Amino acid sequence: MIKYKKFQKIRLGVNIDHIATLRQVRGDTTPYPNIHKFAILAMKSGAEQITIHLREDRRHIQLKDLIMLSKDKKVKINLEMAATDEMFELALKYKPAWVCLVPEKRQELTTEGGLNVSTVESQLQKWIPRLHKKNIKVSLFIAPQAEMIELTKTLNADAVEFHTGHWVSEVSKIKKQKFWKELYNGAILANELKLNVHAGHGLDYEHAAIIKTLPYLQELNIGHSLICYSIELGIKKAIQKMCQILK
Repeated sequence: MIKYKKFQKIRLGVNIDHIATLRQVRGDTTPYPNIHKFAILAMKSGAEQITIHLREDRRHIQLKDLIMLSKDKKVKINLEMAATDEMFELALKYKPAWVCLVPEKRQELTTEGGLNVSTVESQLQKWIPRLHKKNIKVSLFIAPQAEMIELTKTLNADAVEFHTGHWVSEVSKIKKQKFWKELYNGAILANELKLNVHAGHGLDYEHAAIIKTLPYLQELNIGHSLICYSIELGIKKAIQKMCQILK
């Protein structure tokens, strides 16, 4: 049996987009939730980086959040963004530790799949070297397909981040095994090409316990499920505190 390298501790990036969603539901008119406060709390709880997706439609994270978080050197930022000139310029200005290039469509509820790297190849050829000059590492959020992985290497990115959403949501055991095999083979190929292996999207406790066995996995970025779990785990204390205030 072949033994693959497993890292002692897989880095956890906590995506706080949906903390911002709660704020934006009321048009950014409340002082809560405080994005910086939650970023610090996540880091103190064990997260090694904070992932934010500054979307072009600004549906959750706002530019002010990126500016504010970038001022705190204790917060390591992984900036998810579309491959547009506007976003590259912002990355160069605010210097996150990582930039993760993702596909983006205005009407989607969440990122639906991996980036088709070939459609933005010319932009990445132009911008990745400029990001590297600012000591910003680059990952591409892709499906675990050989063509996309090889193109990621050709463009001199630092890492692949595999889209795990289809694997997580699949209910058919046969199809789920097929998606897992693609992730498994993709991780092996990425490592052979000397690319870091990251993964994320849709991961919950159950699937995190499985994907941690992926060969050469170094980093997971998880958001939505953690925000949902935190509501479940914390609502009792929140209500008890309010009742105490009202006594």
